[in-house]
Amino acid sequence: MGSPKAARSKAGQGGIWRRRVSAPFVVVLVAAVLVLVAFTGQFVQGPDASSRFTPVHVEDSIPRRVPTDQGLETSDSSRQEGEGSDQKAEPDESPDEAIREQQQAPEDTTTEYSGKESGPQVQEDEEVTVKEAGSAPYTKCTPPSSTTVCDLSNLRFDICELCGDARTIGQSSTVMYVPHTQTSDGEEWSIRAQSRKNLPWIKKVTVKSLNTSQPAPRCTSKHAMPAIVFALGGLTANIWHDFSDVLVPLFLTAREFNGDVQFLITNNQPWFTKKYSTILSNLTRHAIIDFDSDNQVRCYPHVIVGLRSHGDLGIYPNRSPQNYTMMDFRLFVRQAYGLAAPEVGIPYRADRDDPDKKPRVMLIDRGKTRRFVNAAYVVQGLEWFGFEVVKVDQNKTDSSSLDEFAQLVDSCDAIMGAHGAGLTNMVFLRSGGVVVHVVPHGVEFMADAFYGAPARDMGLRHVNYSISPEESTLLEKYGWNHTVIKDPEAVRSSGGLEKVGEVYMSEQDIVLNMTRFGPILLKAIDFIM
Repeated sequence: MGSPKAARSKAGQGGIWRRRVSAPFVVVLVAAVLVLVAFTGQFVQGPDASSRFTPVHVEDSIPRRVPTDQGLETSDSSRQEGEGSDQKAEPDESPDEAIREQQQAPEDTTTEYSGKESGPQVQEDEEVTVKEAGSAPYTKCTPPSSTTVCDLSNLRFDICELCGDARTIGQSSTVMYVPHTQTSDGEEWSIRAQSRKNLPWIKKVTVKSLNTSQPAPRCTSKHAMPAIVFALGGLTANIWHDFSDVLVPLFLTAREFNGDVQFLITNNQPWFTKKYSTILSNLTRHAIIDFDSDNQVRCYPHVIVGLRSHGDLGIYPNRSPQNYTMMDFRLFVRQAYGLAAPEVGIPYRADRDDPDKKPRVMLIDRGKTRRFVNAAYVVQGLEWFGFEVVKVDQNKTDSSSLDEFAQLVDSCDAIMGAHGAGLTNMVFLRSGGVVVHVVPHGVEFMADAFYGAPARDMGLRHVNYSISPEESTLLEKYGWNHTVIKDPEAVRSSGGLEKVGEVYMSEQDIVLNMTRFGPILLKAIDFIM
């Protein structure tokens, strides 16, 4: 489109041209246009108008209430991707009823979240929203031929995927599936909608596949995007479990939708959505719904109940249709927090021309158990080996806002700490960063699976150091002849993980021998250089 001045100039030129055309030619031209109109039966409505006649459906002529603000269900991306849904009366609803329902509907005040500073908004009672008709049908999943929509075969998690007509009823923790071809057989499942289905305190969601005799609840809010229903709680409030049990599985389940997906959270934890608002707002651009207090019957073309999970803090590409990796997850997290681009090297290498530059290590000192009793000596030893030390305590890594802390980790070349949740902050390291993992006595069997393998899968370097009994405070408590010191494997075999947690994870602190630890630091320095 040109400027108003150009438009006026063209209009003036048109007037001059018309005055120069002879009257007989104008008569002939007008007659030709009238003949053309008579044969086509319609006037061209604009440069983009179709010349084909589009019949008007009674359902499409029903008055619609369109939100005055840019609502969540009318985002530009949905229209561009052709994922809108026709907003027609339900089969059991007459046009008159639809008109009355629209007239009685409350005014929509829902707005789309458009920034990550305040995090995605959790809505407890989102009002009715209506989309305009005429959008293309949802095509990202195909309704199954059977009514079975849940898979309970995985040892870690249960998952239900409803393609077609799915309706969520939050206040009863129910998701209903109306099969494309209904049969006389209805099915029902009750699953824990998180990645650890064996935890009995995770809240369950009921999924029902309706049969021909069961009436489907009428939609009060229709959506064009897919939705994911999942639970918080479980073992969260520990950063390792926050990532391993929720954030990595949520990435694995939601990332393919590129933000055009809505989250409905049961057993919602406000602290969680606040703390991880930056990550959540990069997985969904729509408002987060508090499922338990939601009084709407929401209709979606695609609903996933539960979260997919491959392993502890892990993603296996061969089990992911999109071939996602833990490297993808770490880069996604870094991008969400606005950290340095993937091609930017670790800080020491980026500024290696600075003769005074030292490799920087973050030392995480735990607050309660597995503490470095001689922390001041450890800092002194790290400095002797040439490191600049950034010492933080566990409480800082568990703070409600991670934005500043992520920037701090990004400024380091390495992160060091005793086996524990604080090491999860390695997700903020740059590619090639080093994880220095101090392994307490008796927990060697779990060290690599919890932190070693995830670090390598993220494109990081991992060095681990297993302390000797002399470096454990358990020696003073139990003595050399006790099974706790002599045979940790026997303790684990007889008491299981519960006994390991009770003794080796909860009763033990560390007195690090920097002389014995030295070769590990030299290896870390080699990786950094």
